[in-house]
Amino acid sequence: MAKKKKLVRQQQTTVKQPQAGTVKQKKSTPSRKINIPWWVLPVILLITFLAFLPALRAGFVLWDDPDYINKDFFIRSSSNFSLLLTTSIQGNHHPLTMLSLFLNYAISGDNAWSYHLLNLLLHLLNCFLVFRLALLLSKNLVIAFTTAILFGIHPLHVESVAWVSERKDVLYGLFFIAGLISYTKYADTGSKKQYLLTNLFLIRSLLSKPAAVIFPVALFCIDFLRKRKLNFKLVAEKIPFFIFALIMGIITVLAQKEAGATGDEHFGMGTLILFGFYGIMMYVIKMIAPFSLSPFYPFPPINEKLPPPYYIAPLFFLGLIILIFATWKKNRAIGFGISFYLVNLLLVLQVFSVGSAVIADRYTYIPYIGLFYAIGWLIDRFARGNIIKAAYIVIPLSLIFAAFTFKQSTIWFDGETMWKQAVKVAPSSRGYSALGVLARKKNNNDLALEYYNEAIKINLIDNEAFSNRGNIYFDQNKLDLAYSDYRKALELKPDYYPTLDNLGALFAIRQQYDSSLRYLDSAIKVKPDYKPAFRNRGLTYMKLNRNADAIKDFEKVLQFEPGAADMYNTIGICYRLLGKFQEALVAINKAIQLNTDPHFYMNRSYAYFGLKNNEQAKADALKARQGGITIEANYARSIGIQ
Repeated sequence: MAKKKKLVRQQQTTVKQPQAGTVKQKKSTPSRKINIPWWVLPVILLITFLAFLPALRAGFVLWDDPDYINKDFFIRSSSNFSLLLTTSIQGNHHPLTMLSLFLNYAISGDNAWSYHLLNLLLHLLNCFLVFRLALLLSKNLVIAFTTAILFGIHPLHVESVAWVSERKDVLYGLFFIAGLISYTKYADTGSKKQYLLTNLFLIRSLLSKPAAVIFPVALFCIDFLRKRKLNFKLVAEKIPFFIFALIMGIITVLAQKEAGATGDEHFGMGTLILFGFYGIMMYVIKMIAPFSLSPFYPFPPINEKLPPPYYIAPLFFLGLIILIFATWKKNRAIGFGISFYLVNLLLVLQVFSVGSAVIADRYTYIPYIGLFYAIGWLIDRFARGNIIKAAYIVIPLSLIFAAFTFKQSTIWFDGETMWKQAVKVAPSSRGYSALGVLARKKNNNDLALEYYNEAIKINLIDNEAFSNRGNIYFDQNKLDLAYSDYRKALELKPDYYPTLDNLGALFAIRQQYDSSLRYLDSAIKVKPDYKPAFRNRGLTYMKLNRNADAIKDFEKVLQFEPGAADMYNTIGICYRLLGKFQEALVAINKAIQLNTDPHFYMNRSYAYFGLKNNEQAKADALKARQGGITIEANYARSIGIQ
């Protein structure tokens, strides 16, 4: 027995933690340095990297990516850098995230490889930081190893890593975890330097994703683990953190209200509370059994009774609370892990509905650290501090999860694979509508119509599905059917600006220009930066020979899309129709600089002809003809073309 005990002590990685309490000491309590075997970090990083390899071959998906990877926005930002720092995207203000995406755009433009590579590199760095955090908190190698490797390879983290738009997750996570590390050092040593670093990391995390507003509350979990006394000083030291969080919270609320990012679903408060409990339970279940994962989990039907799991969930939550109190004095690592999990889920539990999903895999990125920490503690108890013995448990489990992660990463290859997986696991109106948009882009309107019909069958109050189906009828020149769907969409959401714009275009085709302008004006009033409405209103003005007004709208389009060669050409047409041929030449020359379209040469030929420069008019007309443009016979003769 003595031999056995001696062997265990040699492998033991647990070290007595520093004495907790109010922070007075300036130096940490001396503790034995932990010997970290050479293979620990390479194993964590290598398995994680291999698990996410499919993400490196992925592209962009039709879900937020078009807004975050916006070529026109990046072009405008290159000449006006403040746009990156001040523009909110989809109701979120995260300038550091947009700056990182801008750098990716500078590297690979519309090619997604650099975006995915940076996402994965940030995730690997976060794995290292989680290892450092868990080691610092526990002084235990088994706990640190288990926490970090599960964080790295868990299938529910695929969404945060493989989805380009979730750059905000891995980036805010980087600064969030770094802030937890510096705060832990501050709690242990009282170092002012570490306190200042914590503030700086929090600010950077907030500027990467507003979800970091929960950071000050999460710090109390570390205080709980360290057995720091709850007193005025403990609360007062958090005041700067709360101030930063409050400022970002106000900015976010205003931005989301402006963007209409709050949920459209109208559930009662009792139901919303059940949604919160359901999320708490389901994230734990999916941590243990990560099956049937979906990029999108829709809310249950609004007019149907909730399924039984929603009513079981409060009892599950009660069990977690009992477990926290049961481990208050002994086994505090369990209580810390559960508390950290619950605290970091608080803002995404859909008690206050945001978006249209009841749960989302990406919401587990930071909260799971707590649960993995608790699992690490349990494995350490079983392995008695022996890292080799623990590895025999953790590595096989990690390889199984890594296989699931590898497979899950493949569904993010493109928008079609992603949304097909979503409707396969959890059929939703949102999923079928997205597939309809993709089918329409491929000019497969029949398939798109099937998808939109399915979307409407699932959700009769989905205004976007009606509007999108109306677009298919519009493309098919079935204007009466299009009008009917557009009207239905507006009944459901009167200020839905894409539908207002679509109706404006429909009335313009019917030559009902007054009605067209009324709807287009409404679209622009709701969304002053909605480019398609300015374009359509400009075209309508041209039909009314209001070319000066048309020019103003087309110039507005160019503010959002500086490289739109067709807009410069159309402005040139307007100037030519106004008899301002010199101004027409300036605009058309710019169009040709951007794109040598033969139509542009033909238009410039007309402008030169208006200036009585027949030689240049003839030269441009000949270039247009070489490009396949047919020159009207009388005009050809007038400029000497036989």
